Amino acid sequence: MWYIIILLLSVVYALINILLPGMFSGFFLSYVIRPIVWVMLAISIFLIARYEGINILSFNKVRRWQIGNSPIHAGFLVGGFQISLLVIAGIFLGFGQSPNLITASSFFIFLLYIFAAIFGIELARSYLVKKGTGGRKNATLWIGLIALLFALIKIKLTDFTSLTLSEPAPLLEFVGGTFIALIAMSLFATYLAYYGGALPAIIYMSMLHCFEMYSPLLPDIDWIVKAFIQVLSPTIGFLLIQQSLQDTGKTSKKKIQKKKDPAITWVGVSVICLLLVFFSFGYFGVTPTIISSGSMKPTLDTGDIVILTDPEIRDIQEGDIIQFTWNNFSTIHRVYEVQGPKDSNNKVFVTKGDANENPDVDIVLSDQVTGKVVFNLPKIGWVPLFFKSVFKNFGINI
Repeated sequence: MWYIIILLLSVVYALINILLPGMFSGFFLSYVIRPIVWVMLAISIFLIARYEGINILSFNKVRRWQIGNSPIHAGFLVGGFQISLLVIAGIFLGFGQSPNLITASSFFIFLLYIFAAIFGIELARSYLVKKGTGGRKNATLWIGLIALLFALIKIKLTDFTSLTLSEPAPLLEFVGGTFIALIAMSLFATYLAYYGGALPAIIYMSMLHCFEMYSPLLPDIDWIVKAFIQVLSPTIGFLLIQQSLQDTGKTSKKKIQKKKDPAITWVGVSVICLLLVFFSFGYFGVTPTIISSGSMKPTLDTGDIVILTDPEIRDIQEGDIIQFTWNNFSTIHRVYEVQGPKDSNNKVFVTKGDANENPDVDIVLSDQVTGKVVFNLPKIGWVPLFFKSVFKNFGINI
């Protein structure tokens, strides 16, 4: 009766996003009516599964589980890992006050709000996974389709209707910051449900939602950094589980030798990737920038990546290569002449591209200087330049 579950999910989505907001609003809608709808869905799915004799709460397809002792432990570990990366991001980028005021009464209200939706969604996910992957022939396809379905369910209808192609920035933020991140987490939750039932997925999702709801301080980070963590963490979790299952299969009939834990390698990779993201956004005091024109040939060529630092104006001298802005457009040229008192922060600069015959017409004021080139990485910026040109052909400026 998998089609009944799909129908129930469609009804719940319509109720929560279309019908109920027209009848109720505010606190009563969010924390009373919607949890009741999700609880009713969870009860309905549980009764259907029980009627069919299907255990959707917990099962274990694999006897030997190396990421923790079971899929439930894997849900705990990956959920904790994802929260840890968010906290690390907050340490570097700062924290903000949580919008949720936690009191004795609100604690239980939020608890019902979180777990009602999670139980409804994860019981439905586990049921569909159990029914759809029973034959194993199309298990991968089913897992992908189920993950996509539950990612879409978590997106509000108004988020879809508010998108327009004429405004590329909100569209890119929605696709990169919301949709792709939800798909990654949904895929991992579906993968946990495939091997362990609803409980591992419930634990994974509950940890993330409880952190956002109950933590008094939340990382104050850009959407792209948050999305990066939300994609990276479940991906690493998936790879760790997959590798451990492959290793278990290879050694099931042999004596298992003690090997280096693959989790250490993947955690190291994730931290390095996270640090690279911070670096690209200039949070370590230097910022990478791609050269997109040939005005500085042969010193700097199109496709080079230069590393910029925030300089003291008084320290800038003739011959230095600086970045400055003209009418919100950034340019990187060499300082041709410095005008103004020595050791002053009120200097003005005459600049010139190495490939140009004459100096630039406009002088550069001190407050227009945004960086000084300290290092050059030749040619490795061609890949992002290529994708930038592709997006530009579709009318999207990034």
